Amino acid sequence: MTPRILIAFDGSSTAGLAIARAVEWFAPGSEFHAVYVHGTGETIRIPVAIPPHAATRGLDPEPGLERRIEKQEREFIEKKIRDLTDEHGVQIRLHWRRGDPRHEVVQAATDVGADVVVIGSRGHGKISRLLLGSVSSFVVEHAPVSTLVVR
Repeated sequence: MTPRILIAFDGSSTAGLAIARAVEWFAPGSEFHAVYVHGTGETIRIPVAIPPHAATRGLDPEPGLERRIEKQEREFIEKKIRDLTDEHGVQIRLHWRRGDPRHEVVQAATDVGADVVVIGSRGHGKISRLLLGSVSSFVVEHAPVSTLVVR
């Protein structure tokens, strides 16, 4: 049986480290999946992102702007995954989701039939984690399989 490894990927350096550790720790021949979740109602997280439209109270000042930004985001994430695939010499299948990252990562684990979930820790302090919640903490508690948190 080929082990299926799901890696939560948000484009950060910690997520890149999660991919590196997953490739290092799991046997060659494993099937690697990465899930990227764009949270609904959030600003795009890529460096070329356009800031929220504060002056227009969130209204799209230009028709089609949101679609173009999402396309740019997708291209950015796909390139990062390709670069990591080349760097580590493995195939990584990218799954694109929209919604609450906590729930979408858990659901993706079920959908791909993952044997383990690997997720990076952003390193929020205890107070921040208490106030904001933690995607990794939620996934650890709710995923249908074991979860490895990489620091």
